[in-house]
Amino acid sequence: MILYSPRARAEDALPAPIVFVTNFLQLSESQTGTLIAVIQARDAALQPIAATLHANQQALGQLLQSPAPDPTTAGRLLIEIRAGENQAGAIARSAAASFEEILTPGQRERLQFIRQAAQVEPAIPVFKAIGLL
Repeated sequence: MILYSPRARAEDALPAPIVFVTNFLQLSESQTGTLIAVIQARDAALQPIAATLHANQQALGQLLQSPAPDPTTAGRLLIEIRAGENQAGAIARSAAASFEEILTPGQRERLQFIRQAAQVEPAIPVFKAIGLL
């Protein structure tokens, strides 16, 4: 029966990560729409920053490969790269916070569980390697 529901058909058109998050957090259709809008706005805001970062990283790479790289230019590029990374991080954090505002307390708890799991995820292979998992 669920395979033929309107929501199931609508979810087929969504990317798999969106469907997973929607199901895991048990989002309403309205919340799913907000999630998509937040992602689109975030990506649109990040696109010019990413392009600038890429250009600055290429310029720095080329500069450092030259026989006598100019330290002032290299320093300026490093500062611009760091500023772009900070700006991109702020945009990503703001988008996540704006999405989190529409969640119910139970949904926030599930999201927090995932965030905590992400912090320990790098340790899992180590524990597996020594036979503790």
